[in-house]
Amino acid sequence: MSHKLTDLEYLGQLKMQLGFLQADLDRYELGQKDFAIRIAVVLRTIFHNTNSSKAILPDLAERNGVSIYFRGKNSQIDSYVVLYIGFTVGNKKPLFDAPFLVDKSFIDYWEEIVYLEGKIKYTRKQLVLWAANKLGGAHVDPEIPNELFRLVDGSTKLISNKYGEETIMNQVVYEMALQARSKLEQLIPELEKRIKN
Repeated sequence: MSHKLTDLEYLGQLKMQLGFLQADLDRYELGQKDFAIRIAVVLRTIFHNTNSSKAILPDLAERNGVSIYFRGKNSQIDSYVVLYIGFTVGNKKPLFDAPFLVDKSFIDYWEEIVYLEGKIKYTRKQLVLWAANKLGGAHVDPEIPNELFRLVDGSTKLISNKYGEETIMNQVVYEMALQARSKLEQLIPELEKRIKN
């Protein structure tokens, strides 16, 4: 016999993950860029379903009548250009109220293409899960495809004279984490009201 988690217990798990996310973001913003890998693990725990484990969101929100939207790009992409389709370069914090961003359902945001190089395309989900599952967050994969390795090892970076530089993998994770933290800070009080009633 096993215990099935209640929504109140899931909410407790969500609060714990928010604490982890905040602590790891603090370290990342202090210059410890390797914390992007730990942040990716927290994002995976909150948002990614597998065959053997269930994500906390968006299911908990949906069961309690709350919709979750993230801000993503509304753009057409030229498939033969090298392009990072993120919000910022270097260590500048993104502005999620920028006019070129639109509300997207979580799944559309998660599956949004954020990097293109010729025919190589990576979604936000792919890069976050690579960081979490293959690069030392939860596991270390002994082999990394060459086209992905360039996004991790610093060969391909986002560079700004004013705001510094960052690997694309880290920037994708960081931007999602900032938005997730903001969403969770709004969502948790609303879920507390609905779950306890």
